[in-house]
Amino acid sequence: MMIKTARRLTTLCLSSALTFGIPGLAYAAANDAALKALFDQANYWHEKSHDDLAMESLRKVLMVDANNTQAMYLMALWAQQNGDLQVSSQWRSRLAQVSPDDPGLQALDNAKQLTQVPQGQLSLARQQARSGNVPAALATWRSMFNGDTPPPSLAPEYYQTMAGDKTLYPQAVSQLKNFVMHNPQDTSARIALGKILTWREETRRDGILLLEPMASGSKEADDGLRQALLWLGPQAGDERFYDTWLQRHPQDTDVQNYYRKNVGGAAKGAGYTALNSGDNSAAKNKFEQVLQTNPNDADALAGMGYIAQRSGDYKAAAQYLNRAASQGGDASDERKNQAADAAFYGQLAQAQQALKEGNISQALALSAPLAQESGERGTAGKLFRASVLRQNKDFSQAEQTLRGLLNEQPQNAPARENLYYVLRDQNKTEEAQAMLRTLPASLQEKLQPRVVAGAPGDPIRRQAQQLVQAGNTDQAISVLRQGVARVPDDPWLRLDLARLLQKSGQEGEAATVMIPAGRDGANSNSLYAAALYASESGAWQQANSLLARIPPSSRNSQMRDLAESVNYNLQMATAERYLSQGNMTAASNTLKALASQPPKSPVDAGKLARMLARSGDITTAVSLVRNSIKDGVQGNAGDYADQIAVLNQAGLTQEAQTLMSNPELQARSTPAQLAGIRNGYVINEADKLREEGNYAAAYDKLIRALQSDPQNTDLMFAMGRLYQTGKMNKEAGVLYDYLMTRDTEDQAARVGAIDVALSENNVQKATTLASGLRSDSSPERMLLLARLEEAKGNHQQAMTYLRSARGKLVGLESSNSAATPTIGGILLADNPFTTTSKTPPQSSSPQALYGTILPWQVAQVAREPGSSLPGTTRTDLPVETAQSRTLRQVDNMMQELDEKKGMWLQGEVDIRGRDGESGTSKLTEAKTPLTWSSSPFGESRFEFTATPISLSSGTASGDAWRRYGSNPLANAVTNISQSVTNANTTTDTNATDKFTDLSGYADANKLSPFTDTGLERLDRLLGTDLGRLKALSTSSYKASSSDPINSSTDSQNGNGVELNMALSGDSYRVDIGSTPLGQDMSTLVGGVKWSPKLSNYLTLILTGERRAVTDSLLSYVGLKDKYSGDSWGQVTKNGGSVQLSYDDGDAGFFVGGGGYSYIGNNVASNTSANANAGVYLRPWHDDFRQLQTGLSVSWMNFSKNLSYFTYGQGGYFSPQNYVSVSLPVDFSQKIDNWKLSLGGSVGYQSYTQDKSDYFPNDPEAQRMLQQLADMGFTKEAQYGSKSQNGIGYTFRAGIDYNLNKNMTVGGRVGYDTFGDYNESTAGIWFRYMLGDK
Repeated sequence: MMIKTARRLTTLCLSSALTFGIPGLAYAAANDAALKALFDQANYWHEKSHDDLAMESLRKVLMVDANNTQAMYLMALWAQQNGDLQVSSQWRSRLAQVSPDDPGLQALDNAKQLTQVPQGQLSLARQQARSGNVPAALATWRSMFNGDTPPPSLAPEYYQTMAGDKTLYPQAVSQLKNFVMHNPQDTSARIALGKILTWREETRRDGILLLEPMASGSKEADDGLRQALLWLGPQAGDERFYDTWLQRHPQDTDVQNYYRKNVGGAAKGAGYTALNSGDNSAAKNKFEQVLQTNPNDADALAGMGYIAQRSGDYKAAAQYLNRAASQGGDASDERKNQAADAAFYGQLAQAQQALKEGNISQALALSAPLAQESGERGTAGKLFRASVLRQNKDFSQAEQTLRGLLNEQPQNAPARENLYYVLRDQNKTEEAQAMLRTLPASLQEKLQPRVVAGAPGDPIRRQAQQLVQAGNTDQAISVLRQGVARVPDDPWLRLDLARLLQKSGQEGEAATVMIPAGRDGANSNSLYAAALYASESGAWQQANSLLARIPPSSRNSQMRDLAESVNYNLQMATAERYLSQGNMTAASNTLKALASQPPKSPVDAGKLARMLARSGDITTAVSLVRNSIKDGVQGNAGDYADQIAVLNQAGLTQEAQTLMSNPELQARSTPAQLAGIRNGYVINEADKLREEGNYAAAYDKLIRALQSDPQNTDLMFAMGRLYQTGKMNKEAGVLYDYLMTRDTEDQAARVGAIDVALSENNVQKATTLASGLRSDSSPERMLLLARLEEAKGNHQQAMTYLRSARGKLVGLESSNSAATPTIGGILLADNPFTTTSKTPPQSSSPQALYGTILPWQVAQVAREPGSSLPGTTRTDLPVETAQSRTLRQVDNMMQELDEKKGMWLQGEVDIRGRDGESGTSKLTEAKTPLTWSSSPFGESRFEFTATPISLSSGTASGDAWRRYGSNPLANAVTNISQSVTNANTTTDTNATDKFTDLSGYADANKLSPFTDTGLERLDRLLGTDLGRLKALSTSSYKASSSDPINSSTDSQNGNGVELNMALSGDSYRVDIGSTPLGQDMSTLVGGVKWSPKLSNYLTLILTGERRAVTDSLLSYVGLKDKYSGDSWGQVTKNGGSVQLSYDDGDAGFFVGGGGYSYIGNNVASNTSANANAGVYLRPWHDDFRQLQTGLSVSWMNFSKNLSYFTYGQGGYFSPQNYVSVSLPVDFSQKIDNWKLSLGGSVGYQSYTQDKSDYFPNDPEAQRMLQQLADMGFTKEAQYGSKSQNGIGYTFRAGIDYNLNKNMTVGGRVGYDTFGDYNESTAGIWFRYMLGDK
């Protein structure tokens, strides 16, 4: 069977190739009739499964044209399909020799790969994609090729499927572009790329440009191009696209009309949006704006007509609609009918007003021509005229009018109902009862119809009915009680009594009254009456059981109608139960079965459509609504509320508007009902604005609606959602507390209040509220309970709830609804490949999914019924459904809990490079920290880190040696010795002073201040012999101070291992560790950090710490001075800081300060003070991406400048009065299993540095150095002061990737520069989850 299917597909492709030309397949000798005949013959035999004869025809082609590439391609392809791979390979080789770049070669390779793909999996993947389950489809695809990179044969379809998921769309485009770049001959890939580019408005023109060159040779490209043109929001510059299309398809009036109708149509769209929201004034302004430019714009004229109609100006409405109809177009006839409707209903309104004012004669005169109309208008006219005739006591004429109407429309329920009243008014009891029995069961119940002539209880029932009509219900109940006592076997007496008791709030007695009607042995009438009462009470299962006891032969039409209604509602209740349990598949199947024979009642049809939409099947829901509307208006606006809601939910606001503007619907509806519908539209728009972050506009919409309808709970819930999203939890809590007094069936107010309490970290209140929740095993309820348990610290119970929720969301069911489904002991909901959500972050309208081309594309509808513009009006990719959003939230929380309660191991390789003077301030650092983190105990966890580290500052170059250690003093002493030697050994006979008295100072080693003898001799030289030394300094024998000394710096390196242990919790961290062990100097470091929350968003951060200063090799691990033999450096900063931080998710600020003491080994002590403050906001943030920007200001001041590298200096940046003002920007994005981050800042920096002694920690050495510098034996004894200001920059980037559930890898780079300071960082890391224990 699989081979036959493949053969049919190949035949279809060949037929298309011969007819239209498949891209990439050269059609040799296309104009040669003989060759065409042979190809047709080959196609015929191949289709008949006679490939031997088909290939014989191809051989004849090759006899005529030996190098015909099409024939060689088909020979290879058909041999391959028949399993003769050797022959196929031979023909492929021959094709490659004749045409090395022939695209048929790639097609053959693709076809070969396709034969190796399991067809069952391939069909499953395609079916999942068609149903909109993109994650499941991708998982099936990947199982076919064991990885993330599809083979070329599957690549186009795979990436096209991937693009159907909004979060994966960028990845699909990127990977498909890369595939096309490496496979430029793969036309199918280029077509797929062009098509998915057209799915977004911002790239739609790119897709059109890609598809256009291929459209003439490929039907798929042509179809994709046409659809893109119908999606495009055309602008003036897009005319060339439509002109090119119409040159090839001059008969395609749909595309032509679409362009004409939509170019510059923003104002019209805004007008209809305003009209839908009830803002007639704004809508009128927009339509008038359009009409100023184009007075004959049909859409704008129709819009003006709808506005006039809403205002009750039917005459103006008719004029506008007639003008709109006269413009022609697909909607012309519909608008003509609407104009006639407007004129008719205007006249009907006049007649109704006359009747209302008691002017029956005028009402009769006005209604006479109305009753002569045909169609729906004639029906409305006849019904109204009959009503007027009845009020005029002209019962015979009223009866005649109604019977005439019923002759034309036998099933017209309003006509039957009115005829019943007319017959009853004429005391034609038998005829009235006969007419009554033809009415629907629900209407019979409403009219209290169960009086059957001759029954013993009839007089009692009539008496009770008269009492009820007179408003004396209590007396009616008393009469019926007496009647039941006298005639206990009359079920209709019991039903009348039970109904009145129930309406009076006495449900218990009402149920007791009906028990005998359903007893064993009860007759059909009794069972029917008991079933009626059960159905009216919503006890559908009981009603079904009672009706099942009535023999089929005894059932009348009313019983059959009730049975149908009961079965419908029973199935609806079953579907509702499935939905509440999260079993979308079972719910969808149940609802689809009902939709195959939809109910005729608009209320029931709307309810069914609403539930279909809830189950995710918006396509069937919309189809059901459209079919219901085609049957004509059968009720008021309240009856159609659910249908209008479904249309709005699907993004079909124009269809919803058309239905709302129907004159008959408006005539039958009260202002309150119409306002309720408009409120639904307002809520949809407000939710859309809220999810887009436009809180102010959403609030304006809701508050205006609440001013008109202050008790509307739906509007209040929408306001509650807005308060929550806008971080106004106090206001949301107050609102939900109020709404709990009038909560919905699903306890939405209580759920909202719990959510607010959790957001405020008020676990006690959330727990108390949760105790009032009714049993509900839906995934949303499981997720809420998981959040509550996690807030209480019950991680395991939280994970149990999450697994149960996930099991329901992915279609895994347990026999116990509260248990997690397992098989073989494996938790089915524990998907090992679950890492991040694949659901899109934002939505245009909640659950707005409707598809005619693909499941995720929203179908366009015309502005009026009857028109059929193809394509879609949506310009973005689909939004996530409620189900997929919940699944994403569950997956995210499961991953967070896994990380929170599990052990993990993390390793890194980090490189840091700081530019500077080689041998001193330059630093290259490489470290590889490895961290093990325990499972948490209580709210704490223990971490241990070992960090091998390697440091280097290079070898001194140039004169850097003179700014290192004690080299300046050694330089001076060496120069003194050399000067004495120069004088003592001079051969100049004219020399009068050879300083022989200083010959004892000719050996520099004996002048070292770091030995007792050397220090004594140096003191004497600078004391008693100072005069002779000064003379030597001015003589010609003085040596140059620029000559390097033997004690210059060597290569400076450091290696060791840092150890660190930490204990951390939600609000604290304590750690202790060491600087690199293995060095001459090492010390303990560590710190304490406490972060108590002062409020929901306000945090105080207190820090006390002792940390290594890592600015340089000197400050980090210390150095050894070669001249003195001493070590110095290894600076630690010791102190603390305090910071106040506020962050509500949308914006935040921080302000803080601190003070530190800097202590090192043989380093001068230092102190610093610092302060910082900043504000930031996140103009764009959701679950998948975030943009943060702000302003930061920092200040610090050190008491000393110890930035240098001579003995006693610290080698760390220690400026005076440092000020920085910067503008940081950070962006992060999640794409499937990837997380990308980019950031940087630009700012102004300014600081000064005081002059500093070469030996700040040794006054005696500094005094000697200063004396020697003054005499010129060394260059200087102090570092000069300086100041610097200018612009500084930073840049950082990172990328993380979740390999699987347990393993995450990542990398990062950074760069920071200001003036001559430059620091670069780079690193890679991994984290592996080790499990719970």
